[in-house]
Parts: sequence; C-alpha cells; structure tokens
Amino acid sequence: MSENKKKYAYWMRPSMVAEIKEMMPEANAKSKSDFVCKAVDFYIGYLRQQKNINYLAPVLARSIKIEVRNVEKNICEMLFKVAVEQAINSNLISAEYDIDSNLLYELRDSCARAVAETNGLITFEDAYDWQKGE
Repeated sequence: MSENKKKYAYWMRPSMVAEIKEMMPEANAKSKSDFVCKAVDFYIGYLRQQKNINYLAPVLARSIKIEVRNVEKNICEMLFKVAVEQAINSNLISAEYDIDSNLLYELRDSCARAVAETNGLITFEDAYDWQKGE
C-alpha cells in the first residue's frame, strides 16, 4: 500500500547529512529524503527482527545441531570404511613383502613428512614418482 508522503522537520548533525550525500549512490537513493526513508525502513526491520530472534535463535540452533550430527555420522561411517580398506591393503602388502623394521620406520617417517607438507593431498602418481626417485 502506497501512502502519500508528508513533510516533517527533524534535527540532524551536519556530518550525518554529509555522510548521507556521500552514501546516496551506494543506497541507490534518488534524494536525501529517499535515503532517510530507506534507512528508517531498514532500522524498523532490524528492530522487529530483534524481537523475533528470541524465537528463531533456539529453532536455528536446534536445526544446525541436527545437521551437524548428521554430517558427523556420515563422516564417521566413511572414515570407518576407509580404515577397513586401509587395513586390508596393509595386511596384503605385509603378507607379500618382507620389510624389516628399520625400513618400515623410515617409510612411516617419510610418509608422515610428505602428508604434513602436502596437507594429505598425495595421489597414487605422487607415491609412484617418489618410489621411482623422480
């Protein structure tokens, strides 16, 4: 519903008027009056939202907690599956190759450094190149 505008007189600091003039293009305002109306609308919306926040905050918090729990559950399930696959790989390699404890220690140390340096972003090709000395 569109109302007719009416003129009112309000006191305002000159520095604030200067800021209004400066920010008019940012607000897409046609005049200082348009700018002030937009600012007042925004502030009224803000104040109304503050009243609603007491209701919305617990609802949002509950929803976020549920979503985080679901994501956590999915990540845990994926990590379990990856751990099982890794255990299978480790057992197959251990059964196939005769690796002494010193070599195993050096390999673990080298891999830990590589993972730390690359933030865990190591491809099979990276490992292949490293093993071949490239």
